[in-house]
Amino acid sequence: MKIRDKILIIGGYGTVGSLVSIQLARRYPSKIIIAGRNRAKAEALIGEHRLCAHAIYMDIVVGGFQEVNFEELHTVINCLETDNITFLLECVNLDINYVEVGASYETHKRFFEIADYINHSNSLVVPSVGLIPGLSNVLAYNGATLFDSVEEIHSYVMLGLGESHGVDSIRWMLNKMNSPFEIKTGAGNVRVKGFTHPKSTLLLNENKKRTFYLFDFSDHHIIPLFIETKAIDTRIAFDSRTVTKLFHLFRKIGVMNWYNRIDPKSFKKVLDLMGVGSDRYTLQVEIGGIDKKQNPLKIAYSVSGHNEALATASVTAFVSEVLYTNKTLNGLRHIEEICDLDELRSYLERQNITITNKTIYENNSIQSSRKSRTHRVAG
Repeated sequence: MKIRDKILIIGGYGTVGSLVSIQLARRYPSKIIIAGRNRAKAEALIGEHRLCAHAIYMDIVVGGFQEVNFEELHTVINCLETDNITFLLECVNLDINYVEVGASYETHKRFFEIADYINHSNSLVVPSVGLIPGLSNVLAYNGATLFDSVEEIHSYVMLGLGESHGVDSIRWMLNKMNSPFEIKTGAGNVRVKGFTHPKSTLLLNENKKRTFYLFDFSDHHIIPLFIETKAIDTRIAFDSRTVTKLFHLFRKIGVMNWYNRIDPKSFKKVLDLMGVGSDRYTLQVEIGGIDKKQNPLKIAYSVSGHNEALATASVTAFVSEVLYTNKTLNGLRHIEEICDLDELRSYLERQNITITNKTIYENNSIQSSRKSRTHRVAG
């Protein structure tokens, strides 16, 4: 019987996928298969970085799996945002581990639809990994263990406009800016749209507050499955405060109603030519509630670094290693269930990604400000 020891990376030469491929190919030489619709790009990546890896053609959208040898696969990493379920089912049927990068709740929901099937297999399946959702979920779950009751969870992500964003990412963002979604508030669920309801907060690595706007990342849908909270939402801003305000203005005057007429490729060229912003990003998760001594408590976790794609890829690579080395877990699991924050933090530090936290009591005095080492997530 052939040994299953290969890791297949779908979209492994894209903006995020290439970084996942590089990290894992250096960690597991000769075990990585880089797949996508353009084998030449995969081969070019392998050659440029001198990776001991193999390239194949694969189209997960239309079902082009002919070059995939399922008998040698141990773990599959899908770096593409897709609603395809055929390949996922094939992996589960053959007890192949599966992890997916995905920011939309729509794509995440298809995992729930086949949860019973996954849970009766020997596959370990983890959807929606990356920076947000992904690391944001881990931070919320980790922080919630310090509370007797959680009242609210707010996630804020600042993205750098100076970073090179993929066309698919831009297409997804333009679509999300105009799509309605629900958030959970103290007054019940409220239907909103992207880039509305401004709210300011002070990022732990800055000295001046920024304004953020609601955005439909999937973490605020998923976190309440594990943490009981009265209110939860996610907001976005760009490192350029001016461009952030412009997007809010576009929303107010109705420009975003025409998003389907905006060509993502042309939009990407405009962003690249503008030369506005940097590649700096910050993710901040704020949790408020009552601690175990019945005192009001607020905890803020902050993740910062350069190149958001690298952060997403690094979290994905870490989770993939958990799946690749796993010998006991199976079924549908979320990232917050299988990742130890201390171990993840150490892994991210090697990529120059920093996690800090602050704990604030009722008098707003900061009781601690340190690297997040003390609280662990059960795995």
